Amino acid sequence: MAAPDPFASGSPVQGDQGRRQADRVVAVLGHIVLLLLGFAAGIVCGVAAGWLSWLWAGGALGQAVSGLLLVLYLGVLFAGCRVAGWSMGSRLGAGLPAAGWIAGAFALAEVSSAGDIVMTSSTITYAYLFGGMVTVVLATVLTRPGD
Repeated sequence: MAAPDPFASGSPVQGDQGRRQADRVVAVLGHIVLLLLGFAAGIVCGVAAGWLSWLWAGGALGQAVSGLLLVLYLGVLFAGCRVAGWSMGSRLGAGLPAAGWIAGAFALAEVSSAGDIVMTSSTITYAYLFGGMVTVVLATVLTRPGD
């Protein structure tokens, strides 16, 4: 025996209407979560970018490791935005975590009122910031609607 439909309220038209409304609510909540996850990734990975600067100052080997880790990180960032767009079926699904990442990363690039900075002005930090921006924009633009 089939389980009762929680959205059905008499006629099939009302049940379909309730289901569509629930689908919209879930989609909006999903987009909000993607935006917040993008922001969290920007903050957490921005702090981790400080380690890239530390490695970069370690000479040729440190620069090679730092560059490799940056390329790996940018690949994961690209894939994350593309998967978000694919899972939501829209460019908006890819663009919201991208916008959240940009907001989080640039929040850490600011100097605080106490004069503290999280990201130093090193070559690898600039590569992280601008490479990340190019990566998330490309991931958003390359996501086809309805994919």
